[in-house]
Amino acid sequence: MSDMPELRAGPPWAMEEMIYAEPGLVEPILALSGAVEAAESLREGGPIVIVGCGTSEHAALAGAALIDGAVARDAFEASLAPQEGGVCIAVSHEAGTAATLKALQAAAYNGARTILITAKPEEVAGGELAPDIVVATPLVDTSWCHTVGYVSPLLAFTAIADAADAATCTRVINDTLEHRARFTDAARDLASVERLIVTGSGLDEITARELALKVEEGLHLPTTPLGLEKVLHGHLPAADATTGIVVLRIDPSSAAQRDARADDVLAAVAELGMPAVTINALPEGHPLLAGAIALQLLTLELVHQAGTNPDLIRREQPAYKAAADAAST
Repeated sequence: MSDMPELRAGPPWAMEEMIYAEPGLVEPILALSGAVEAAESLREGGPIVIVGCGTSEHAALAGAALIDGAVARDAFEASLAPQEGGVCIAVSHEAGTAATLKALQAAAYNGARTILITAKPEEVAGGELAPDIVVATPLVDTSWCHTVGYVSPLLAFTAIADAADAATCTRVINDTLEHRARFTDAARDLASVERLIVTGSGLDEITARELALKVEEGLHLPTTPLGLEKVLHGHLPAADATTGIVVLRIDPSSAAQRDARADDVLAAVAELGMPAVTINALPEGHPLLAGAIALQLLTLELVHQAGTNPDLIRREQPAYKAAADAAST
């Protein structure tokens, strides 16, 4: 973790400022020379493994979805059983996540070429086990409810995979920000819930995982991310009218089938009286990026409804600070 964010008495939170800084990340990140070097390294062959923790693990999952042949792994597990050769890409926004750095080092010892995506390249410069390539993103997130910390590596993977150009990414971010009023309404619909389920299929299941983390970090509300089909297989007995659900329908692939199954989920939860919100009809061209901005706006509006401070993820409170210190996170 970086130095503790500023403790503010109320909004605007640093999280909000970071969300609205994200359009300015597109051109600098898509033009990074490190991203070009990374793309060239991938062409040298071998397994492509992407690792991270927390938000960075979700960015790793997005990277694996964008880069042909790549797989994402939990950083701790990857450190225990590293790959043989190939390329290991690590995501660590502040270059200080021990499990991620250990995974990168273990891969290097096994002959892998190593790449680190980070906003703090100075933290790893010059060391014996410095990565072969650093993709240095330009903005350090000033909130621990990381938003820039997710969008920056997502844009870096977009550049590495050549998945979308700068004009498309900028349009998707700006146009999704224009939907903010929808997320204000959605947050009101969920204001009374005591627990939340977030669900999606395809690319949206990645977005669902990140939304669940943002809600727990920022709102402190128990939240379960589930694949769309998984909701219907054993999870509903734990839900009732105090459980809300967010259904993500952004991924354009197999749209008719995904829409139909989302409708089935909505019909099932309606029988239980569960408050439900569907996120769909977002700007086209980069569904992971549109989903990222949407989930961040929804979290921000939920935070405003609840009156919580998202920036310090409760570490200004002694018990939560002690818990983090005990686990050395």
